[in-house]
Amino acid sequence: MAYEPFRCPGGEVCISIQYLCDGAPDCPDGYDENPRLCTAAKRPPVEETASFLQSLLASHGPNYLEKLFGTKARNALKPLGGVEAVAVALSESQTIDDFGDTLHLLRSDVEHLRSVFMAVENGDIGMLKSLGIKDSELGDVKFFLEKLVNTGFLD
Repeated sequence: MAYEPFRCPGGEVCISIQYLCDGAPDCPDGYDENPRLCTAAKRPPVEETASFLQSLLASHGPNYLEKLFGTKARNALKPLGGVEAVAVALSESQTIDDFGDTLHLLRSDVEHLRSVFMAVENGDIGMLKSLGIKDSELGDVKFFLEKLVNTGFLD
């Protein structure tokens, strides 16, 4: 099975990774073309995102991500379901609006998050600093957000 490393749901069928998200369903239920799966395939792994979010919280306190995600991100993202849930949503949500829907964010929080992403995309460091993101954190935050922008999160 090493040459066919992707197991379709149900476990009977395995397909080659190259057939994932190629526009033609290969799993019996078409799961290999599922939009959430295909989006996640382009994004950083959930574990990487979760550990990055966790490290920001550990370094800057449990309400740090409120600067990005709004008031629901207080207390180490607990109101949003915790770090893992946010990491999965960032990985699977095709767009920022899907992300907002998945986590039931307020429209104002989604628009705020969009403006943060736009600032990253446009290199507007001033906007990020105005949120209280320190110079020492800018690199990490930009690197993380750019990965999402590059995979269509703002489209």
